[in-house]
Amino acid sequence: MKMFGKKKKLEKQLAELSLQKQQQEQAQRWNELQMQEQLRAKEEEMRRKEQIWETERLERQRREYELREAERQKQKAMEWEEQQRKDREVVKHERVKKTTPEALRGLRDLIRQRYQLDMEIWSLKGARKPDHPIVFEKMEKADAVLQEICAMVETWEENEAFWTAQEWVLASKIKEQVMKSGKRVWRNNPPWNG
Repeated sequence: MKMFGKKKKLEKQLAELSLQKQQQEQAQRWNELQMQEQLRAKEEEMRRKEQIWETERLERQRREYELREAERQKQKAMEWEEQQRKDREVVKHERVKKTTPEALRGLRDLIRQRYQLDMEIWSLKGARKPDHPIVFEKMEKADAVLQEICAMVETWEENEAFWTAQEWVLASKIKEQVMKSGKRVWRNNPPWNG
């Protein structure tokens, strides 16, 4: 009987050890699963952070490119405008140098063009805001024509030797009329200002 009791005791201990070992294995598996889950979560977090970083980097690059492109376009436009201005100055200077019948007809045409532009600008006095750029364009053109007229007439003193006495009397009257104050310079003085 004693043997039987020892056997039962041993079986009980074996069963307890087996149960304990099973519990340890389950706990170990549980820990491994937890660690794998944590590792997966960390990897996912790292992947998400890398995606965010990559997206931000691409967005920064795109913005920088757009800024560079806008600056380049602006520079290109400024260079083009400067070249246009220089070309106009050269043409104007060449035209101003000549006091020929053609130049006088050109002056007459410029005066008519200025008058026509002035009439168009005054007719657009009540223009709505969306139409203001159209008026501003005409104002710039009218001011440029007036400057060209004044520049052409100012050079007439240098060319006095080419005039007869009667022509010079007429030319000086024209010059006096052109140079007289009272001509409206449209820049910073649009028609809707009165």
